Amino acid sequence: METVKNVEGEMDHSNERRKSERFKCKKYILHNTDPGDFFYRGMVCDYSKKGLYFESNFDLLPEDEITILVKKNSNDLHYILDVKIRWYKKLKESSFDIGYGASLKKCRKLGIRQVIE
Repeated sequence: METVKNVEGEMDHSNERRKSERFKCKKYILHNTDPGDFFYRGMVCDYSKKGLYFESNFDLLPEDEITILVKKNSNDLHYILDVKIRWYKKLKESSFDIGYGASLKKCRKLGIRQVIE
């Protein structure tokens, strides 16, 4: 999938072929690499029923399959997302270096005790 950019270099959402509504959010995450070794910090910026957009400083490639850990709220509920990277773009005006589009393969809910064990 190719990222469409407007004249200013920002994403142009007018030509998207999405079937699911996109929801904006700013949520810090941890993600691993392919193959998984360490977890790196990032931020989810928006999500939909079938995928998400997140930013990170770590290099990933299209087709990489990674795991993302999202803390839902302060009651220690976490979501574990298995995703496949579809595209990426270099960022200029962000606290992170690279933005990624990823498709959702699997989502699991875990309590904090399950994450630690």
